[in-house]
Amino acid sequence: MIRNFRIIIFSLLTLITLNSIAQEKSGFTYDIYGFINAQYFFNTRKTYSSVDGLFSLYPLSPNYNAKGEDLNGVNNHYFSVSTTRIGTKFNFGEINGAKFKGLIEADFTGQAGGLANYLRFRHAYLQINWEKAQLIAGQYWNPMTVPQIMPSNKEMHNGAPFHPFSRIYQVRLDYKVFGNFNILSALSFQRDYATIGVDKIKDYNQQARTFIPITNLHFQYVSDNFFAGIGGEFKAIQPRETYTTNNQTLIMDEKMYNFSTSIYFKYLTKKHSIKSQAIIGDNLNDLTLIGGYYESAFDTVNNKFTYHPATTFSSWLEYTYKIGNFIPGVLMGYTKNLDINTKGYQNAYGLGMDIDNYIRISPRIDYELKNNFSLSFCVEYQNVKFKDISKRVEALKYSLNCTYSF
Repeated sequence: MIRNFRIIIFSLLTLITLNSIAQEKSGFTYDIYGFINAQYFFNTRKTYSSVDGLFSLYPLSPNYNAKGEDLNGVNNHYFSVSTTRIGTKFNFGEINGAKFKGLIEADFTGQAGGLANYLRFRHAYLQINWEKAQLIAGQYWNPMTVPQIMPSNKEMHNGAPFHPFSRIYQVRLDYKVFGNFNILSALSFQRDYATIGVDKIKDYNQQARTFIPITNLHFQYVSDNFFAGIGGEFKAIQPRETYTTNNQTLIMDEKMYNFSTSIYFKYLTKKHSIKSQAIIGDNLNDLTLIGGYYESAFDTVNNKFTYHPATTFSSWLEYTYKIGNFIPGVLMGYTKNLDINTKGYQNAYGLGMDIDNYIRISPRIDYELKNNFSLSFCVEYQNVKFKDISKRVEALKYSLNCTYSF
């Protein structure tokens, strides 16, 4: 924690210095933003989660002891302010008709595999704007995580594992073709949100060692009250670099190629908002969706493994209605592991690979005061069908969220 405070103090001193530079350098400005956030939650069942339970994805399957008691069927709760966030937007001015901007944003939810209350980067990128194009280089939302249609619920999972949730290193170009039509293309590399590997942890090296960047291409329609798009992603991973057998270490270069596609839209009026997205694809756990891949037994004749991706379908729908300062809404999600042609494979690696399908219904009510202060109360009904269990598993989550934005 001392190290974190040193980083914060250093950052504040840097901003003070930048302020004095800004007075001398024409066109340079910056703006500090963020929020202070406190969350309380109560679960009727243990969940698969991280960040002290704040990032909660699905209830765990039953785990019975000798007495027939379900060790996962117990209540749990917690309170945290780890999601408190701070960021800075930079405007570097205009050069040869191009506007140069930047952004750095952090919160206290911990680094990859770390604990809560540790400072970590969310976004950090340079942005260049022309009349019809925008270029971003840095860490930003995965192109399959479309910020224009992102659910507006206050829970940290942001609709996962139904809504794709991932940030990624990328070079990204948005180009306005004509009228309201836009093309988005991106080349990207995994880091914190990486594919779960053979060690059953997130391992960005699986993608990096292929020397093939993740490729996205999206076609979008953008207007004041309607936004829609369709996009696709190509991703290659190499699960293993070496494998040791019979006291001999062998080089492994087998790769697996994954494809996914998504369709999405948002419609807004003065009081109503409706957003939706559907995605189907291979090995999607780097997007915090259920799925992964299967591995064969080791082929001693050809000295290699073979791999097959789990195909996942996921969809969600959110509706909100504004009544003065109150905004009731509901977020519904459905996801299914399609498990196509997986017979003969020995091992499974990924997220929720034991899930057949999962349904979540989350009604909520938000109260907003002057766009700075908000309260939100949400109930999540969770219903999971696990592959090897006939009876569906049900659970409830209650959460209370208090936020002051600046």
